[in-house]
Amino acid sequence: MSETNWLSLVALLMVAVLVVPAALRRNRGVALRNAALWLAVIVALVWIYNSFGPFGGNF
Repeated sequence: MSETNWLSLVALLMVAVLVVPAALRRNRGVALRNAALWLAVIVALVWIYNSFGPFGGNF
């Protein structure tokens, strides 16, 4: 990993430390549900792209 990648990773972690606690405090009841839904949507889109996109092998 180059120095630029490490600095980007550190910056991302610093932003996450500032944003995540406030987001969880604000949406205490629905944050986990929303995260699970978004994760399911992203996984489905990646699967569809992998199956039918330019790199898919079956069709």
